[in-house]
Amino acid sequence: MAKKKGLGKGLDALIGAAVSGPSGGQAESAAGGQRILHLDPRGIEPNPKQPRKAFCEDALQELAESIKRDGVQEPVIVRKAGEGYELVTGERRVRASIMADCATVPAICREVSDEDMLRLGLIENIHREDLNAIELARGYEALIEELNWTQEQLAGEIGKKRATVTNTLRLLNLPGDIQRHVVDGQLTMGHARALLALASPEAQYAAARKIVEQGLSVRQAEKLVSPKAPKAKRAPKPKDPNVVEIEDELRRRLGAKVAIRGTPSHRGRIEIEYFNLDDLERILAVLRGSR
Repeated sequence: MAKKKGLGKGLDALIGAAVSGPSGGQAESAAGGQRILHLDPRGIEPNPKQPRKAFCEDALQELAESIKRDGVQEPVIVRKAGEGYELVTGERRVRASIMADCATVPAICREVSDEDMLRLGLIENIHREDLNAIELARGYEALIEELNWTQEQLAGEIGKKRATVTNTLRLLNLPGDIQRHVVDGQLTMGHARALLALASPEAQYAAARKIVEQGLSVRQAEKLVSPKAPKAKRAPKPKDPNVVEIEDELRRRLGAKVAIRGTPSHRGRIEIEYFNLDDLERILAVLRGSR
């Protein structure tokens, strides 16, 4: 079996073995003699460091239907908290068990530090891809701040590339309203990353509104925010030296700016510039006198 990277193996160590079938009233044994408790899901205190804040009601209902049919397949992890228990991992299972009106939910009680509460709650969701991009970014930020990790350390611990961690954290630079669009699913992580290319919040708001209203894809959003490259100016074609010589001669004779516009068919026109009517009369007098 391939070895798991990062902190994912910490979950396996906590869980031990899966539990099949609906839970009864007696404690069962997991791998290594670990006792499985059957706790009232309504009495389990939530994990205060759970990074996941939004739960899809439709997905929870599907899980509740599965639990009604097959029971909770994997015990949740709890720790002692005063006279009761506090959840470490498994909030979706606990919520769905309450929706399924289960009297008990299988649980394994472990000694878990406050430091590990956040770490394990985040890992569970990372490996199930349950977090939206903003929740994931906030979870990364909390791990870095609370555990004093660098982005490099975090990437190594969770088995992600450093660039992935950095790009996810950058989403927290977006305005709050745009972050909420990501949380509620109107914008994807790809859309949000595209918006980061814009320098001002005003530009980001305008682009986000256009993406949502027009239902733009990520590729279309990237095209929307990318600066348009200025059209390269075509270098003027050098003039024939003979034409330049004629222009100079006419300038000297007329005392005015003269341009000769030629075509490949040797047709063209002569342009003589004047500043006012008096200047025009002067030029005409020179031309008439030259006849």
